[in-house]
Amino acid sequence: MADVLRCAVLGMAHDHLWGNLNELAALPNVELLAGADYNPALRQRFTERSGCNKVYEHYEALLDAEKPDAVLVFSATAEHADIVELCAERDLPVLVEKPMAATLEQASRMLTAAHRHDTLLMINWPTAWNRALRTAYRLCQEGAIGRIWQITWRGGHAGPDNIGCSQEFCDFLFDAEQNGAGAFNDYSGYGASVCALFMGGIPQSVMGMAGRLVKTHLPVDDNGILIMRYPQALCRLEMTWTEAVSGQPAHDFVFYGTEGTLTCGKTLTLFTADAKDGQTIDFDALPANEETAAQHFIHCIRTGASPQFQTSPDLAYDAQQIMEAGLRSATNGAEIGLPLEDHLFRL
Repeated sequence: MADVLRCAVLGMAHDHLWGNLNELAALPNVELLAGADYNPALRQRFTERSGCNKVYEHYEALLDAEKPDAVLVFSATAEHADIVELCAERDLPVLVEKPMAATLEQASRMLTAAHRHDTLLMINWPTAWNRALRTAYRLCQEGAIGRIWQITWRGGHAGPDNIGCSQEFCDFLFDAEQNGAGAFNDYSGYGASVCALFMGGIPQSVMGMAGRLVKTHLPVDDNGILIMRYPQALCRLEMTWTEAVSGQPAHDFVFYGTEGTLTCGKTLTLFTADAKDGQTIDFDALPANEETAAQHFIHCIRTGASPQFQTSPDLAYDAQQIMEAGLRSATNGAEIGLPLEDHLFRL
């Protein structure tokens, strides 16, 4: 492997790109080689914000001309599968910004391509770098709250059009084909991946509800609820784009166990019979080479390590199953059993 790892960006519509580029620039022996997007305004913004002057309109043109060592994908969600397949055919490792895909069928294509070509695929959930969540996971694994019987979480804000998201980001978030849904797909994957991680796999069934409750100018849902049934647990997620004040009250994860409860947000508090008023827990340091998405991605490329914690593509696929089942339930009003496998067959 070359001493300097040359990275390319394919797709620039996702606003999370810019923070990740800053983290990439802070790494030694890594070069931002080029970027591609069909939108000329985004190409100009990319050059201005990154200082990288090599830009292309088409993804394949960049891959063929520049031959990068690795790819970061920040396109509209529905484009992820096509891009991952392009890269896997060229044996390129890929980091994809959350969620994995707009549909389960697309997620299946991504996972299949990575397995077929034995290439690295990493899914970036920003919560993967949250020290409170990492510490909560360790405590739960150690049995600090006993057996988990419920996880609850609320994700969202006042809406992408209210909190300063770019027009390009809003354009695909508000497109059911490009995003898979509205607020439901924007936020349910965060909670679904955490539940699958902490519970050790997918639930046995899912129920969901979604609707356009406030923002009638949008063509997609602005709120949703998803409930997961495990053999001995129930998990509940709420997704919203309509809060009057974003993040208030706090969107903490709450982990309920047979021996205690953990609240996980800006602080981490453990409630047990011996600490009924709550014990504040200091956050663990993030593991070496797992402090940012860019750092972990480069580490996995250089060492052959598998993506850890929330960034595993198999975990993201589990989350996609939960999301898909929730949307099906929201559509037909039924409880949906998992796993979902009808995309594997011709019906």
